[in-house]
Amino acid sequence: MIKQGTYPSKIMLVGEYGVVVGGSALTIPYYRFSAKIRSVKDIPPGKEKEARQSLEYLQYLFDHIQNLPANTFHAPPDLDRFAENLRGSWLDLDIPVGYGLGSSGAVSAAVYDLFFTGRQNLTLEQSKNDLAAIESYFHGKSSGLDALTCYTGTALRVHQSGGIERVHFDPSLIPGDNRFFLLNSGERFDTAPLVKYFLEQMKDPAFRSAIEGEYLPLNQKLIESLLGDMQADPSVLLKELSGFQLRYFRKMIPEHAVDLWIEGLDTGAYCLKLNGSGGGMMLGITHRSETESLEKRWGEKFLLIV
Repeated sequence: MIKQGTYPSKIMLVGEYGVVVGGSALTIPYYRFSAKIRSVKDIPPGKEKEARQSLEYLQYLFDHIQNLPANTFHAPPDLDRFAENLRGSWLDLDIPVGYGLGSSGAVSAAVYDLFFTGRQNLTLEQSKNDLAAIESYFHGKSSGLDALTCYTGTALRVHQSGGIERVHFDPSLIPGDNRFFLLNSGERFDTAPLVKYFLEQMKDPAFRSAIEGEYLPLNQKLIESLLGDMQADPSVLLKELSGFQLRYFRKMIPEHAVDLWIEGLDTGAYCLKLNGSGGGMMLGITHRSETESLEKRWGEKFLLIV
């Protein structure tokens, strides 16, 4: 009988797309949503269809992992154990799919935790590479960072050097008495085509120059400010980042959300940025004094991150 586990969703506070080209990033687990391992003997009424779909996906993942070269992983998969459990357990997933919260990362983390031997002895970088290979089933190419955040359940900082470290980050204690929130755009985006589009854009010298000369340094400054560098105000840096993404990542922003995005920049009441590849849940920051009015305005679409 395999153990029962819970794997949280994730929020990428800083670094979407930048991490694809060697930039820095900061991610945190988000326990409001999660994937839970459950026995097929424990399927709540109304979740029969979800359980069947989960079993199918686990079979697809098994086939994907089985067909990868033997030297792909630092921690080899126990395929016999995986095969034995394919019909006995399912993933109870309440993470919205296509909303930038790491649904595929949580599934990959669960599979890695359950069916890969020796993973406890690996570095974070090695585990990230293993998880990237698993998650590539969903997106074609993955950094592995989402899945690593779901797997470790801790905030992670990725350095431009490629090194990864666990960090302490309390989203309720952002400098300047600011608060992060999620705003549900209501529009699901698929990661793979957006990443492909971004990589195509990187072939344009002007776009590449903007990413390397503006975006990556801005991400670095923002991470440092969030982790305690009092020389910079994260709300100011986030406003700058929001403006950059509006100019260069317009395709990743749902069209109906553009006016909201611009409104935040113009009024200063809040600002929005991507959380993940685009669409889905947008990440926002606002002053603590504004949270009540924004919650009244957007209702259930507004999720304060605490």
